[in-house]
Amino acid sequence: SSPDFLLIARTDARAVEGLTAAIERARLYREAGADVLFIEAPQSEAEIRAVAAAFPNVPRLFNYAEGGKTPAVAHSLLAELGFAIIIFPISTILAATKAMRTVLKKIKDDGSPIAVLPDLPRFGDFVDFIGLPEILELEQRYKVVDMEGKQ
Repeated sequence: SSPDFLLIARTDARAVEGLTAAIERARLYREAGADVLFIEAPQSEAEIRAVAAAFPNVPRLFNYAEGGKTPAVAHSLLAELGFAIIIFPISTILAATKAMRTVLKKIKDDGSPIAVLPDLPRFGDFVDFIGLPEILELEQRYKVVDMEGKQ
């Protein structure tokens, strides 16, 4: 155990061996020192509740992956059940895909994206969003210089 390190133990056993086996495997992970338990793909709300009930007072991770085997459930339910971490691995990718389709269709239909430009972020907003100024600052701070002062 370290204050500088967090061990999240994941099991995908639910898909192959069933929920009982996945819970048992997670229990063994906890006994071995895992800080957070992650049972992938419970297949019903009842299974989500069973995972929570099996590990009261143990930090658990929930994978909110749209289109997967786990049903969509309210954030309030996950909070009520005590899931400490909720990840959304594809939500933004799906949203971006929809936006890309909209823009590409407009370009195909109209020959340009002019009609959708008011709905798009400015390029500077995009650059700030991806953290480019911070990356450039780090690059300057940590750039490698050879003995002759050349990069």
